Amino acid sequence: MTLRHYLSFLSAAFLIMAMYIAGNAVGFFVEPITAELGFTRSAFSLYISLSTLTGVFVLPLFGQFLPKFGAKRLLAGGGIWVSLGFVWLAFATRLWQFYLGGIFLGLFMMPITMFLAILLVNNWFTAKKGLMMGLLNASGGLAGAIVSMIMPTFLDNFGWRMGYFLIAGLFALLTVPNSLFLLVENPGTVGLTAYGEELSVQTENNEPIHDLSISYEDAKKMKPFYVLFTGIFLSAFGGGMMQHLPAHFSGMNFTSAQVGTLFSLVMAGMIIANISVGAINDKIDSTITITVVVVCMVIALFFLATTRSFMTLSIVMFILAFGLGGPAVLTPLVVSEVFGIGDYPRIWSILGMAPSIGMSISGPLWGAVYDVTGSYAIGMYAMMGLAIIYGICYLFALKKGPLKQPLNVTGI
Repeated sequence: MTLRHYLSFLSAAFLIMAMYIAGNAVGFFVEPITAELGFTRSAFSLYISLSTLTGVFVLPLFGQFLPKFGAKRLLAGGGIWVSLGFVWLAFATRLWQFYLGGIFLGLFMMPITMFLAILLVNNWFTAKKGLMMGLLNASGGLAGAIVSMIMPTFLDNFGWRMGYFLIAGLFALLTVPNSLFLLVENPGTVGLTAYGEELSVQTENNEPIHDLSISYEDAKKMKPFYVLFTGIFLSAFGGGMMQHLPAHFSGMNFTSAQVGTLFSLVMAGMIIANISVGAINDKIDSTITITVVVVCMVIALFFLATTRSFMTLSIVMFILAFGLGGPAVLTPLVVSEVFGIGDYPRIWSILGMAPSIGMSISGPLWGAVYDVTGSYAIGMYAMMGLAIIYGICYLFALKKGPLKQPLNVTGI
């Protein structure tokens, strides 16, 4: 592995850090802004949903524009654009201004962070791709955890308007210089190949299997494409549950310190899980890795729904971390394994919409479960079934994917 490979991973890691910093920080602004400006929390929080949904619908367009404009230009322009969006929020005083700011942020935030980061790992690594994807998510989680510790004190001392300026500065720092000095979209442009390319399995035509890919036009006609989209969508419902875990634990009459400890354990566990799942996936078949992740999710959900023991839940949090963190690492790997990377940007621009849609829908649904039943338990039992279903969807796509079929492989 050359220095350029390490720098390309660092470039991707900075992008994920920018996304996690912006994403984790916004929750700390809800209380001070609503208290000062008199908005209801539900009305104010809508700007976050607008940002997410805008990103979902822009992502396919970004996949189309990427070949035309190039990653460097899009990252530089998008980094400045998003940073100015946070500056706009720092001066906002009315709800419509926050809503407009949310839409403004959504146009570029997701495409230039997670989308480009995953694309870089896929382009630069063939061997150890799972480990690098795990490290990528872990670096974002670490950055999010650090900003979560700093932001409350910063807001207390300097106010929420300066808090938005801080996020704007950090986002610009992690994106704009990155586009100028670090980011290289494809190794071929600097005379290199993806790490592990020479180890790729050879076909009858002596072409590396890594180069065998399905076009976007062909992929969207195939059943595995839609089955995998469904599985990715359902896997994001676990992320919606994460938003409600503190409230779930508080309802068990745990102290604030105990609630914070349990939530910290699952966050710390996800850093370990991201790296472990990626490394395990490199050594073992993807189908086994996905099965392990689903089993961890089902076990954790069962205990979350049935136990009120702090000690038991402390252990369960680490199991839950594998169930929640696994899909984030495995999904991009499965997409590239099923369809190849030749037309990956366009394919991922569609499949990458699924987790954001799932998160947007599942958060309110978990709240509705509690409002109707007075407990999250029924939702957790239902999520056990959904976990099994999304696991089946992933396994179906891996088994029936076009690159797994001999006739398709020889015909590409």
